[in-house]
Amino acid sequence: MGSLYDLDDVAELRQLQSTAQHNLQVVSNPRALSAPRLLRQFLESQLDELNSAKCGCENHEMLLMSSQSFSRDHISFVSTVCARCRYHFHVKGDFQHPLKYDDGHRHHMLVPCGQKSADNLKKEQDGYNDTIGYARFICAIDGCLFNIQISVMPRRIEHEDVSKFGDKSRMKRNLSLARAQDPERYLDFHDVQGLAVDGMLRKYLSDALRHTGERPLRINKRNKKFLVAFGSDFDPLLKSIGFYEGEDAESGEPCWYITTPEEQREPTPVRTLRARMEEALAELEILTRGTTAPAWEDLLKTFQGDYPNTPMAFNSIAAISETDVALLGCLSSYPPSFFSWAAISLAKLCPRDRDKYLDAGLRCIGDRSDDASTEIVVYKSQFDGTPSMDVRVQAAFTFFGASPTDGLAADWFLERYYEITKCKGTDEAKAQAQQHLEAIGNYLGRDIVNEINPRIAGNPGETGLVSSSPNGTGRRMSYSSAAKVLNIEPSYTPEIIRDFVEHLVQEEAVDRSKIIEAVDVISELKRQQDKPEEAAELQQIAEFIKATGGMPMLISQPPSSPKPSPTAFIDAPPGLRNIGNTCYLNSLLQYFYNVKVIRDLVLDFDQVKLDLDEKTIAQRRTGGNGTSVSLDEAIVARQFVEMLQGLFADLQKTTDIAVQPSQKLANTALSSAREILEQPQNQPPPLPARPSPAPPVPPKEDSSLASDAVNVTVELVNDKLETASSRSSQTLVDDNEDVAMSYIKLDQSVDNVSMGTPPNEDIDMQDPGESEMLEEKFAQVSRRLEQSDRSGTSQQDVEEIIGNILEHFMRAIRPDGPMPEKPELQADKITRTFFTTIVNYTVKTKKGYSNENRAPNLEEPPLNAEIVPERWITAYPEEASMASDGSSSNANGTSNRACTLIQALDRYFSYETIDDGKRARFSSIKTLPPILHICIQRSTPRGKNKNPVLIPEDLFLDRYMEAANGSPLWHARKRVWALRERIAELDGLSRQDTQSTGPLLNTNDSGYEEFKNMDAGSLATMALEAIGKATEETDLHQTLLEETGVLKKRKLSLSDSPESTLSKKIAYPGSVGSKSVSDEFGDLVWESSQPLHEMTMQELQALHEKEQNAFENMQKKYSIHAVICHRGGTAAGHYWVWIRDFKRNVWYRYNDETVTEDSRGTDAVLSDLNETGDPYYVAYVKADMKDQLVEVPQRHRSDAESTPTAGEDVEMIEGVALDPIG
Repeated sequence: MGSLYDLDDVAELRQLQSTAQHNLQVVSNPRALSAPRLLRQFLESQLDELNSAKCGCENHEMLLMSSQSFSRDHISFVSTVCARCRYHFHVKGDFQHPLKYDDGHRHHMLVPCGQKSADNLKKEQDGYNDTIGYARFICAIDGCLFNIQISVMPRRIEHEDVSKFGDKSRMKRNLSLARAQDPERYLDFHDVQGLAVDGMLRKYLSDALRHTGERPLRINKRNKKFLVAFGSDFDPLLKSIGFYEGEDAESGEPCWYITTPEEQREPTPVRTLRARMEEALAELEILTRGTTAPAWEDLLKTFQGDYPNTPMAFNSIAAISETDVALLGCLSSYPPSFFSWAAISLAKLCPRDRDKYLDAGLRCIGDRSDDASTEIVVYKSQFDGTPSMDVRVQAAFTFFGASPTDGLAADWFLERYYEITKCKGTDEAKAQAQQHLEAIGNYLGRDIVNEINPRIAGNPGETGLVSSSPNGTGRRMSYSSAAKVLNIEPSYTPEIIRDFVEHLVQEEAVDRSKIIEAVDVISELKRQQDKPEEAAELQQIAEFIKATGGMPMLISQPPSSPKPSPTAFIDAPPGLRNIGNTCYLNSLLQYFYNVKVIRDLVLDFDQVKLDLDEKTIAQRRTGGNGTSVSLDEAIVARQFVEMLQGLFADLQKTTDIAVQPSQKLANTALSSAREILEQPQNQPPPLPARPSPAPPVPPKEDSSLASDAVNVTVELVNDKLETASSRSSQTLVDDNEDVAMSYIKLDQSVDNVSMGTPPNEDIDMQDPGESEMLEEKFAQVSRRLEQSDRSGTSQQDVEEIIGNILEHFMRAIRPDGPMPEKPELQADKITRTFFTTIVNYTVKTKKGYSNENRAPNLEEPPLNAEIVPERWITAYPEEASMASDGSSSNANGTSNRACTLIQALDRYFSYETIDDGKRARFSSIKTLPPILHICIQRSTPRGKNKNPVLIPEDLFLDRYMEAANGSPLWHARKRVWALRERIAELDGLSRQDTQSTGPLLNTNDSGYEEFKNMDAGSLATMALEAIGKATEETDLHQTLLEETGVLKKRKLSLSDSPESTLSKKIAYPGSVGSKSVSDEFGDLVWESSQPLHEMTMQELQALHEKEQNAFENMQKKYSIHAVICHRGGTAAGHYWVWIRDFKRNVWYRYNDETVTEDSRGTDAVLSDLNETGDPYYVAYVKADMKDQLVEVPQRHRSDAESTPTAGEDVEMIEGVALDPIG
């Protein structure tokens, strides 16, 4: 019956299974599905492997094509058509070598083992084979070879044809045309209402399927009914189902002939003309509401989708996380023993994620079964006493079918490698085996890969760019060897690898062929790790080196284009060379170089520098906390500015592509003075961030309520803690994890610090003498700064380092008066330029008063008003919906959710309740700086939050400014707070409804059946709990809504709510009739949820519109100036900065030594940035002061310009040409 019905032999199936098991271990997001879940996702059109055949149907209603389906010889073949989308599906189940169900194989755990792209399927299409989607799955449990194949075919009758079936106006036009051509023939033909195209086509197909004669059936095109009903409107449809045009042999009139289909057989072979006609006929039955048998029972058998369905309470199912269930490939209604089996099975198949699977299994089981939980705990205990092992090594042992406890020697793994590569002859399989062999070799301390005998293993083939290895041995270097050649870690991103490779190829003695091979090998590794984009970037790098003979890897002019003039190089600003993990520092230095206040301060340092005498130092206080300065810290700060002065001068006068910062400058910027002078070099301690402003200690009850005074406090924080914003909690590069705030030891408690009498924070130098001369101090500090046993620094975080740099600036310059809003603190050029004055308020809510004294809380004096000068404001993206490991998007937080920058800032200034709702806090801006810094909080305990934050060109901050009670701005802020409270509540209700029961308006939903299956007592308990919760939430939110005027005319009343209607129905159920109490009660619960859902959606839409229109006539306008970006994870990555040139209306991308001009405009640049989670630190300038504040400085040219270094090139963005010379 053709290859479609053939069974694969055992060897082929085992190879399929082995490849699928290996893919499960190496892909970044492995996916396995138990058979019932595979069936569920197939019916819900959620199989990613069939994305190329999306039909737009979210829930298939499968009908059986019985003439094409069969079950015999270990095969179950089901041909189906969906009654909703009318797509056709062939499902083939292979039962040739299944494994019986037992404790180790409670069901099939199916993993993808074959998928065909749309292009490959198109190449295979011929005759009546028009497959547009194909996927195959095989059981991953050893010993079981059960597998499923799914093919997808398009509908036979398109929607356009269906719409024409009943179009009477179309038939009338055909009749008019026919009368115009032959009036007499159609004189008595008037009835088009009685013509049914679908009925006529169904008769044609039925007759053709029954026809057994030699001559084909024919239809005269001049037949009155056919001409009026069909005309030429359905020619493509008719041809697709076997009709063809011709002439009558006797009369010569044009006809349609119907090809006689193949002889009828049991079953009808698919992908034949007979099958095509049957499928079209089935669709006509669907369109005319004909009777067709459902395919559920046949699909259930073919998928092996049945399982023991134990009764579960509704709230028990709702408590199981869908994320955990999906991770285990299960369904939430599984019995507990199935969750323990799935967790342990997947832990064995993918050891690197063992804990993740086992913990998910325990959460799904909960307290429903001690036996199932114990099964997981016992299995997990095997690994508790064993030392931790790299996940790659665990996966490698699993791949070779061994365990670290077996004590096997390297030769055993080498022999096993030969066996596997002979069995699996593909290059991909050999590359996978070699990767695992390398991991074993690293674990055993022996380079086994280099011991591979190519004559035994066979030529592994060369993929990628390099056709053969340079040493002529026929094998390539291992992944670890490639990393050593490039001096990198394989986990580095392509941008970081590119920097290392670029330095290597510029060395004269380097073997460029080895570099090319090493880059290509790392590219292969990225491809094996399911990172095709990174692999492609590395291949381009290798291709460029190979083509140019080792020139810098920049996007250069085409070979045929003339070289740009040397003067074109110095039209662009110079870059900064990366001296080893200093991309973060280069980005910050370039940014500060473009700020005129900083550039002038550095270049004219003598005019503002702090005198280094004891009296001046003792009086100096810096920053928003009035931190004292020691002599050593002042010396470090001065040396930093003087080194920066030299770098800025070089940037002004250089004619090279880039300038190289000194190692001493990098060391100084890396840490504060205390860390530089006390810590061992090259081991900088973590810089813990300041905590969010904590609420003040509640005053005693006997005096707080009677006092109307505002308690204004200043939070005193050590200088190291001030290296981050007051609401920043984490950074993108952590040297140590979970750093406690007690890491820094203070010489005295903060409570004893006086603003008038500074604490003694001088740093004790080695053998310090009181008579030590200032010059000796300078020399000692300088020696410490120059000490380094490596080039560059360890990877650091911009948020931390910018705090160090600002602190160095402040400690190096004189104060110029008191801070306007905090006269006890000293102002200087840095605080006046960058510091935002924030006021953190704490107020008492109505819940904090007794019922007799419930005054409006937002109108009375606050409990506390804390004024805090901040170096930047923190913006919070949408919370990541998935854990991120730093190397993949959110939850590959592909469920990434974007928000505007205003929405991200709202989370900083938001009104939030604390202390069980008795108090609340919010923040306002008292004064704004000329240059505003905003840090987007990317770091989370689960990794980097890569959700996009949409950065606007112009930013208005009026909405956050201090406002007097009763002012229009104050009322607007209160209204927005209330609206957001309500929006958050409704969003939560909407998500809860969708996740727990799905769409609420469909009584045919499975959730409705769950309601009906519950007993009356459970339903009553659930309903009353919902009513109680609604009452509590109504009370909680009504206070704020009333105070802010949102509900001046409308009161929230439980008596008008859907929950109240439900409670009345419970109290007075009326006549039950023929239904049971449980059924009747379930109907009441379900029906009452419908208006609540509709009201929720309508109210959400209205509230969002009100929120958007709350603020008008805003004046505090800022323009975007710079965006510092980070790509990578929390442990490693790459920084660069975009800086705007307002005068020329262009942007520059500073990427270490490469500076690229982009003249597309601000909208285009921001549009690109807003699609990713790269933006990390954003700088805005006051729109009316931008020309005085920032500027892209031009190089100082001499009369005789020197030419660039030979071999250097300029990077260009595609479509942006160099400015003409002259």
